Amino acid sequence: MVKVCADLSDKEYEILLSLKMIEGNEGEKLRSLFRYYLSNIPELKSADYALKRFEDKEEIDEIIKEVEEVYKKTEYPVDSWDNDKIDKLIDELIEINVLTIMDGVRAVSSKFRDLFKMLLHDIVTENKDLDEHRGAIIAVIQLLKEFGAGTLSKDTRRDDAILLNEGWLYVYAKEIRKARHFIKTKKLSFLEEESDKETIKVGMVQE
Repeated sequence: MVKVCADLSDKEYEILLSLKMIEGNEGEKLRSLFRYYLSNIPELKSADYALKRFEDKEEIDEIIKEVEEVYKKTEYPVDSWDNDKIDKLIDELIEINVLTIMDGVRAVSSKFRDLFKMLLHDIVTENKDLDEHRGAIIAVIQLLKEFGAGTLSKDTRRDDAILLNEGWLYVYAKEIRKARHFIKTKKLSFLEEESDKETIKVGMVQE
């Protein structure tokens, strides 16, 4: 029998002790422990994600380019994927707590969704000219690295980002686009009204 010795943090020791309380065979216990670990990962602050985004910019840009290449070939990439590929991606996303199953329906986990919304807002606020859907892809790519604890390949993150945005997250980028358009239109309307007022004043002075 192989013996392994290691120094554990308080959280690691707590997780280890919980193994005795988890039902199922050893494989299922390990999966449950992994999910438990993921659910206890501290949520970083907005500024922390901004720093990580800057540090990982080159890697994120590479994946973004690959996503764009995929969309150049077809408008709906997921439709061209076989079921085995989609099922494999979904199973992996469930394993890392990105997707969850509620009443037999797959949905984005509340933790991932809340962080995604925060990052999407930050990203499009940082660059007001950035396309909202591109911003959504950036947010997903960044979060997949965090949730996957660095275990997901670039190709997997590319495909996961496409799948998540087409299947579940598209609506958020769409709503931000609508909000941006509303704000822009409102500002233009306000400027036009002010311009009309100035024109009237000038006309009155000339009279």
